This record gives sequence, structure tokens and C-alpha cells, in this order.
Amino acid sequence: MRSFFGAISMAAAALLAPASLSATAFAQGDIDTYSALPRIWDAAVSPDGSMLATGCSPRGLREICLYNLETGEQSVIPQQGESRITGLYFPSNTYLVFWIQTFEEVGTINGLEEFTVSRAVSYHLESGEAAVLLGGYGNIVNNDRIISSLTNDPDRVAMELSRVPDGGNDIPSRISRNRRSFETVAYSVDLDNGRVDDVLATSQASVIHYVLDAEGEPVFEVRYDSGSGDWEVVSADRRDRDAIISGDYPAERPYVYGMTGDQSALVIDFPETGLRRVDVETGEATPFEVDGQDLTETAPIFDRFSQEVVGFGWVDDLPRQLFIERNLNALQGQLRDILTEDSFVFVSWAQNFSKIVIEAQDVGQPANFYLLDLTTGGLGLLDTEMQLAEGQIVGSRRYLRYEASDGLEIGAWLTTPPGWAEGDDPLPLIIQPHGGPQARDVGTFHWRTSYYASLGYAVLQPNFRGSTGRGRDYIEAGHGGFGTRMIDDITDGADYLREAGIARQQPYCVMGGSYGGYAALMAAIRDTGDVACVISFAGVTNPFGMLASGYNEIGVRYWEQYMGSRFSDDAYQASITPTAQTASLTMPLLVLHGNADTTVPLDQFEGLRRVMEGQPNVRFVLMDGANHYLDRQSDRETLLRESGNFLLEHLPVQ
Repeated sequence: MRSFFGAISMAAAALLAPASLSATAFAQGDIDTYSALPRIWDAAVSPDGSMLATGCSPRGLREICLYNLETGEQSVIPQQGESRITGLYFPSNTYLVFWIQTFEEVGTINGLEEFTVSRAVSYHLESGEAAVLLGGYGNIVNNDRIISSLTNDPDRVAMELSRVPDGGNDIPSRISRNRRSFETVAYSVDLDNGRVDDVLATSQASVIHYVLDAEGEPVFEVRYDSGSGDWEVVSADRRDRDAIISGDYPAERPYVYGMTGDQSALVIDFPETGLRRVDVETGEATPFEVDGQDLTETAPIFDRFSQEVVGFGWVDDLPRQLFIERNLNALQGQLRDILTEDSFVFVSWAQNFSKIVIEAQDVGQPANFYLLDLTTGGLGLLDTEMQLAEGQIVGSRRYLRYEASDGLEIGAWLTTPPGWAEGDDPLPLIIQPHGGPQARDVGTFHWRTSYYASLGYAVLQPNFRGSTGRGRDYIEAGHGGFGTRMIDDITDGADYLREAGIARQQPYCVMGGSYGGYAALMAAIRDTGDVACVISFAGVTNPFGMLASGYNEIGVRYWEQYMGSRFSDDAYQASITPTAQTASLTMPLLVLHGNADTTVPLDQFEGLRRVMEGQPNVRFVLMDGANHYLDRQSDRETLLRESGNFLLEHLPVQ
């Protein structure tokens, strides 16, 4: 495979790469290697193909590297203060838009409260000046919703904002524990200064989203009543208010992606049936199919220039795509004969498809990003997700299935140390349940899991009932099992691996974050005699207390599906609440939490510390400035160092 522009390849290496690592520099359990943020984590090409932007981490922070593909010039948009860059795209050839998150105190009807605040920022590629879009609405937590690039206007985008209307409340914010009236407004926003240029649509009638055409004209309104769960899509034409499609969705509502290019149908993902094409004339919802393949469990891929659905994406073991647009389909077919990785996806492309960014990977291996340049016929490596030393390999990762104690088949990912093979001596076992819990683990590279495997552990990541990836029935099998049956699925994996000769005949440790942190604590409570140690990062410790601390009605109903009613009897609630079951937590316990985490509030950490502090088996670590997602390298280093030392002490490898 030949490199494309050599200057760009060298620029990327100079910007993104630390000093080259030698094989002798690599040691088992190398924290610097595994804690490093991805060297490249996103990428976008400008519409004319002249500019490339990548999410990069040259200083251990999430930043943006910019490359002029015509001149070879390069620059970096650094992280500003404590803001975190989370994504990027080119709305035109003049501007780059990127999203940031900050940890802020926001005024609400309940007083000042701490939130993770999301903003969109426009960056002028020539002048280097930046503007916060809708920056004048300081009390809105998420005023980052760009709903159209307005392809006929390169200097503006359409954005959507939900807020209390003028006169409705003294504090212009939707943040409250109480139901209040609000309006959703669609604006045309000037990318030069971030200010509102025009109001495209406004309504106070339970509108939560507008579907616009390419010129920014409202075509449909999505309405939702959070009290009743009534959901509908209606025409934005005031003369035709009959619902095109409607339903009752008290706990999970459908997601409207947009319209097909010819505007004959809406593209909607329904909780109960998956992706559907909804005819705007008849309201009939039918599945998308290509060559007989049912695409129910996929997401549509839109071309942001034509607004056509050009393909579909999904994840099985790795990310996959199927294109129906003939140019992308043809290129995909040709690249299958060139790229050696098992999976590759198109991340971004120029308007005429002359340049395409590709992400490619094998199971368990760091992803590679390539730039395909059809003007030269070149395909070159941009960068890789993680820098490996010469001769260094990561652990082996594979998918397996085992039977839960009630007979349900559970899928899981197993990562084993580099060089280990079945038939070798059994390994000490770590079980690492995922967060969510309506999520799943897949075959992509996982920095934390790979680090533990490099220390000499087998790491099992069960996709317990309630996880995604196996259809709606499997999700609903977890309802009511938040702290019971879902936990048993996790611990059943230890018995399977011991019987298979992979894990040692000894107790195991459990490590998880978010719901996974809760699951680690509950596994120790339900399987006390078989758990050697527990590591909980950002774990929920009082689920019903968290439920009462600020969720809106749909949020409460969603979580009650998994937990059970918040009005259930005290004995049941206590049985699935770690802070009420600390008498069972007698094994070594490491609890970590970031003080900038607003996904699982800090009071969940503090609640457990209040009832267990001073006990000799417990270590509490408060991580200053860390959020829920550990998107600073220093936070990852802290987690790996604390957890690695803890594991080696309480579950020795030798």
C-alpha cells in the first residue's frame, strides 16, 4: 500500500506521535501505553476535500489537528481550559464546527446545580477565530443541537433549542425536577459570530424536534407529552395537523433521524421494532431491506450534502456498513481487496467522493485511520488509535457463549494475555461488566481490558440480559433484574470459565464503571464467597436514591423498567442497594469517582463512603477534575495505577 501525500503523513506523525517506542521500552502492564488517549479518535473532510480535521491527543487531552491537504500546512485547535472536545464536522469549506463539554454550575428553579454543559463552536478556517453557537443562552445545558447544515447557505446552520418561553419563568431553563411548559425553537445561526440570524420555527405544543428540508424549511414536528407518553409526528403545515404516525411511549420514545432524499418517507427508529421507513402520506411503517437483508437493527447513513440515505451501519463484533449509493458501494467493494483489516467503515467524505476517511480494525486491535485520495489513487495511513512499541502485541480477544443458571444463553467477550493459548495454565480472572445497562461490549479494542490482560489476567465482559445487540426480547429480559438476575448472569461466567480450564479454581475479582461499578458491588453482595476483590469506578450505590434526585417523568419510567417501582417495598429496595448491604462487602474494595461526574452524581460515591469509611478493607479515591468518561490521560493513568496495584495485591498473577 503506497502512502498518499508524504508531507501530510510526516505532519501527522510529528503532531500526534510521541517519541518512538522500542521493543525494550515496553514492559508488561505499561501504564503509559494503555492510558494514552487515542492518537486519533475522529476525522472529517471538508466538502471540497481541501481540508482534513482529526480528533487527536498530542498533549494527553482531546484536541483537533487540522491539515491543509493542498499546501501541507498544519495546526492544532487546543483544549481550552477544562472544556472537553467531543466531536467535529465541516458544515462548509469556510468553517469547522466542533462540540465541547464543560462542568458548570447552572441556575435552575431549584437553585444552582452542577451539570455537564454541551456547546457547539464554529471555527473560521482562515482567520482562526471561534464563536460559541447560541452562546447567549447561558442557562441551557444542551444548546448544541445542529439539525441541518443548510446546504444552500455555507455561512449558517440550523439549530434547535428547548427553553421556557418568555414570561413562562424567570429562569430560562428547562432544568427542573418539575414539569413546566417549554417551547422548542429552530434557529438559523450565523457561523461567524454564533448569533441567531432568523427564527425558522417555534411552537409551545409539546414539540421536541423539527424535521427540516435542505433549505431549512420546517416539514414535520415531533411532539411528545412526557406525562402521558403520547408521541406523534405531524406536518409543520398549520393547515394539516393530523398525525402521520403516533403511539404510546411512556419510557422510551422513537428517534426520528430525518427524511429520505425524495421526502417521501421519514426514517425512524422505534423502541419495539427498530429502524423503519414511514410513508408520509399513509403513515405505513415498513422495514428497510437491501437484497433481502433486514436492516431493522441498523442506523441510517445520510450524505450530508444530498441528505439522501446512502447506506446503513451496525455493529456485530465490529462496526459494519452497507452502502446503497453506487459510488460508495463500488469503493467499498474495491477496498475489501486492499485493506487487510476485518472491518472498515467510511467516516467522512468530500462532496464529490474524491477524498474519504476510513477507520479499519481487527478484533481486539487498535483501529487504523486511512485517507483515500481518488485524485491521486493513493491510500495512506493517517494514524493509529494506540502507539505500540516495535514487537509489542496486545492480548487476544474472542467471543464466547455460556449458559446462565436459569438456562438463558449469555454472550461475552474474553481477553487473555499476549501469547497465552488454550491449554496453557489457567489464569486469574477479572469479570468486567459494562455500563448502561442498555448497552453492550463488542470486539473493538478496549484500553482498560487490554491493560489488565497485559498484567496476566483473563478478563471476561458479559453481555448480560438487558444488553443491546440481540433484539428487543433480550433487552426486556433484563427488566426487573437490575440488581438480581442481571447480576447472576455476570457471576455465572466465572463458573463457565473455570469449568473450561481458562480461569483458575479460585475466587475472581469484579471491576466495572457506571452501571458496571454497581454490578461489581452487587456481584460481591450476591456471590460473596466467590469474589476476591471489587473495583467500582463511578458506580451507582443507591439506585432508588438516584432515581429520586432529578430524573424527569420519562427518565423515571425508563429506569423503573429495570429496577422496579420506586414505590416497591423497603425490603426489596434494600436488597438491590449496595449502601444497605455493606455487611456483605467484606472483601478488599476499591471505589473511585470523579468530582466532575454529572452522569452518576458524586453523592453516590459519598453515600457509600459515609457508611464504610474507616473499614480496613476499603480504599476510596476521589479523582479531581475527572468526569464520567475519563477523557484526560491523567485520569486514565490514575485509574490504571490504582486498580492495577490493587489487583496484583489481592489477586496475584504468580
